[in-house]
Amino acid sequence: MKTCSWILTLFLTTFMAGAAVAQVLNVTVDQPDVCYQCHADMEELAAGEHVHTAYSSGRCSACHNPHASRHATLLADDAVELCLSCHEDVGADIEKHSIHPPAKTGSCLDCHDPHASSFPSQLHRARSALCESCHQSATAWSEAAVVHAPLKSDGCSACHAPHGSDNGRLLTSAAPQLCLGCHAVDQSFTAKHESEGIASSNCVACHDPHASSMPGLLRANRHAPFAEGNCQACHASNATAAFAIRSPVRDLCAGCHGQMGNDKAESYHHNLDDELSCLNCHNPHAANGDALLAAKQVDLCMSCHFQKPEFDKPKDQYITHEAQACSACHQPHGSENSLLLKSLDVDLCKSCHSGAHQSAHPIGAEAIDRRTGQAMTCLSCHQLHGADYEKHLPLDPTMNLCIQCHQK
Repeated sequence: MKTCSWILTLFLTTFMAGAAVAQVLNVTVDQPDVCYQCHADMEELAAGEHVHTAYSSGRCSACHNPHASRHATLLADDAVELCLSCHEDVGADIEKHSIHPPAKTGSCLDCHDPHASSFPSQLHRARSALCESCHQSATAWSEAAVVHAPLKSDGCSACHAPHGSDNGRLLTSAAPQLCLGCHAVDQSFTAKHESEGIASSNCVACHDPHASSMPGLLRANRHAPFAEGNCQACHASNATAAFAIRSPVRDLCAGCHGQMGNDKAESYHHNLDDELSCLNCHNPHAANGDALLAAKQVDLCMSCHFQKPEFDKPKDQYITHEAQACSACHQPHGSENSLLLKSLDVDLCKSCHSGAHQSAHPIGAEAIDRRTGQAMTCLSCHQLHGADYEKHLPLDPTMNLCIQCHQK
């Protein structure tokens, strides 16, 4: 009897406890009012102009765990995973060819407020101002003499996708199709370009897509024959193919730029043997930069260099001497060394670092690198690009770098 009584008591106690737990779990929490008891500052956001759907519904628990979480602000999951669980279209965008860096790194909150905002899509600022906070060169566009109409009226989103695109530079479609969406190939177009065949060309090769000091958004620096309207200087007037050039690129350019012949004679000549030759880096018609470079020099160089999988650091870590162009140290066309440096001698570095190693580690013919048997140069210890330590050192200078030679 005592055993039966004990079992009955245990059963009743367990049943009553379970019922109590069930009753607690079935309590309906009045969201978001219960949250506002502590987070009063959040309540006024609900009246914002653009409110996050989950927040406007009053379901704080759609994103936050009310009790405990492994994530900051009690988020129910990692922020990017949480966002993508609803915004599947963005998930598809970040699988495309060109991805906006904040979207690629999952930094959704860098651009969007998770609760409410005065701006569409819950952006922290007006769209153009938000873009300019990272793309600082864009701040001057609105002050230019000629501003592209879509940029002026609709901002960056007129041509660029905010998260990802199958086209370079996040363009919603590639040029010239994007341009032809507004600019019809009509009589006016043909007259200005002297042919309708140019409609298949890349418009931004000559026109700045954002703003310019020149009529027609032409880029500021123009190749002399182009500026003079002398197309026949480079193009065959009776060519069967539209705008075919008179001779191979390198030969055509060398006709005016004779220095290229000397560059070609160097042991290492950059791009000159390529079919496109000069056109790999220079725009033959117009450009914003000096020497008709197709882009800012560091961006142009980095578009090819340090792109292989083994270069897995952020691009900025491979850019050294930020105040100088790549051509301060490298010969852009030809050199006697494979690095295209102006010189492998210490004089190249000493032209700027005149006081280096005057009373420290010896360099020059009297100091032999034990690893190579050659004279010590700056490059014996310093790495020009992508070094892990200050002063462009590839190894820890407190020991690991020194014991490469000094083992005793």
